Amino acid sequence: MGKRNSDLAVTGGDTDKAMGYYVPRNYWGSRVAPYAGEWAAMVAAWPAGAVTHLYLADSPDLPWVTPGLTLLGAGLSALAYKAAGTRSAITRVHATATGLLATGWMTACAIEAPWTNPLAGLWLYGGAAVALSWNIRRALRGGEDNASGGLFEKVKLARVRTGEAQVAPNKVTVPLALPAGEVSIEDVQEKADKVAQVLGLHKGSVRITGDPDDLRRGTMAIVPNDVLRKPQPWPGPSAPGGSIMAPVVPGMYEDNEPERMFFPGNKTTQRQAATWIVIGMKGSGKTGGAKNCWTEILTRRDANLVVLDPSKGEQSVAFLGDSAHVITGQQACQRLVDRVPDTITGRADQLGKWGYDEWVPEAFTEHGMPYLVLWIEEATRVLEDAATLTRIAQECRSAGISLVLSLQKPSFRQMSTDVRSQIDGVLCFGVNDIADAGLILSDEVIDAGARPDRWKNRQVGCNYLEGPDVDEDRYAIPARTFTATDAQRTADINAHAGVRAAMDTLTAELLGLPAQPGNTTTTGEGKGSTVATKTSGARVKRADHSDLDRMPVPADDDPEPLPADADPDLHADPDMDLPEDPDMDLPGGRPTRKEALAMVCSAIEELAERGVTELTVRDLPDPKLLGRTRQWLSGILSGLAREGHLHEAGTDGNATLYRLPLCDAA
Repeated sequence: MGKRNSDLAVTGGDTDKAMGYYVPRNYWGSRVAPYAGEWAAMVAAWPAGAVTHLYLADSPDLPWVTPGLTLLGAGLSALAYKAAGTRSAITRVHATATGLLATGWMTACAIEAPWTNPLAGLWLYGGAAVALSWNIRRALRGGEDNASGGLFEKVKLARVRTGEAQVAPNKVTVPLALPAGEVSIEDVQEKADKVAQVLGLHKGSVRITGDPDDLRRGTMAIVPNDVLRKPQPWPGPSAPGGSIMAPVVPGMYEDNEPERMFFPGNKTTQRQAATWIVIGMKGSGKTGGAKNCWTEILTRRDANLVVLDPSKGEQSVAFLGDSAHVITGQQACQRLVDRVPDTITGRADQLGKWGYDEWVPEAFTEHGMPYLVLWIEEATRVLEDAATLTRIAQECRSAGISLVLSLQKPSFRQMSTDVRSQIDGVLCFGVNDIADAGLILSDEVIDAGARPDRWKNRQVGCNYLEGPDVDEDRYAIPARTFTATDAQRTADINAHAGVRAAMDTLTAELLGLPAQPGNTTTTGEGKGSTVATKTSGARVKRADHSDLDRMPVPADDDPEPLPADADPDLHADPDMDLPEDPDMDLPGGRPTRKEALAMVCSAIEELAERGVTELTVRDLPDPKLLGRTRQWLSGILSGLAREGHLHEAGTDGNATLYRLPLCDAA
């Protein structure tokens, strides 16, 4: 018996096993109780009328009381009409008529006894009719009155009307009609979480968007189940072997629709080529989303991908292998960024000669110029040169280049307003504060319910997407990137290596990159430097460095005195020791003199093989990698020039410029 009582305390009802549904013990009582109030008021009206008659029927003040009761009834009816002002017109008329009938019958009771006809009949049949009419209204409240005065009445927006709901898997879409001049779509959006509370749903499950063509209309989307709590597995490339004109799909919306990002322009839809920004706090899933996008791009037939990662090195990009042009290290990344403006000019000129005012697929199919996606991870490391980045963002679209900047927080200290104004699309992951998202997401999207600050970095990969050719109704719908391992992505990339296009000669020369990508290493530190790349495919024959000891190198690493035309920016003592740098990591210790010379000669040979005709000290490996100083490198170049291995060719800024002798011979 005790067990049974415990069960009742928990469930409060019985389960009909045959029918398979739950029935509370007070089910019928709870169903009937809402309809009893009108009938209770009807029953209470008769004794009230009887008391009124007994008190006033024989009173000498009756001629004065009855007009007063009439005026009182009119006032109460007017009050009922006013109180129902937030309801529909039918409800207001119904409430006013009920008030007039009730007070009119009570006034008549002051003259005639309510137990005599016609007052008794009016009470019995008229009162029953009025009570029943209200019962009918309540029973049919799933219609207009329920739509306007039920759900929205509880959040003090009773005059908002709802249309016919459209039901889809895990989503209900309801059109809204707002009372003109009384309620704005912003007023309704502020109540979205309260509506979710009334419905017993999770925070963010209700989103309300306005109609851009009619401010009196909107749409309420209700998503009962949060399907984004668990990430979806990577389904593979969305368009393998297809064109970059097709959307890149990094993830899936909460209603199981694919999340689409567009890069090139499309004249048919009036879409401009897109410059994107990817934001999100540390651990929010930016890198995973980027990897999905890179894999998508590398499975297309007419696109090149250049990834710059000045911060993490090989940690994020190692899975790409030899499939993409990858530049790591802040100096090398900055050098390549410095080359992009000239690349934009060169590609735009070439497209113009072919008769295109922007990149189109025919530029690849007929002329061999693929679309270029330049993706910069941890972009704050290269945003210091705001003028260059602004120019790139402004001009890259017409040259068939999409710039993607990925960073944690696009604050005014880290990104100039000029660069921010050129952003076309946003992929926003979890942020620490809504103000961070407000720097880049539009106000309309945030007002519609986009709240990436709710995720922070607890739901990795959840994001909002706002960009060209993305349906505006989807801006405020959350999505989540697919989950995959690097091995899965690498397998998909390698499986489509045969369809991937090589970089066209013009772009490769302007960027200082090989046509076929490979594993990159950084060299030099100046603007004129290049990126030396170990290419995949045919191997390049290397020179024999066995005679390095015969080269004009100062003994014991002591540089010879600098020539008169030495770099004027070098003021340090050439004999000073290499300063200790706790951040410098030299695997295996400091290279020997012979090893350092081999690295310098190898770098010069690679420049020559890549068609570079001139070089400066900035084109040589970073001195820290050699365990030497820049003065030491300058001494090496001066010695090579005196021995005829290099020819002096003037200056480049404040550095001596040297020409390779093979180039002179050519």
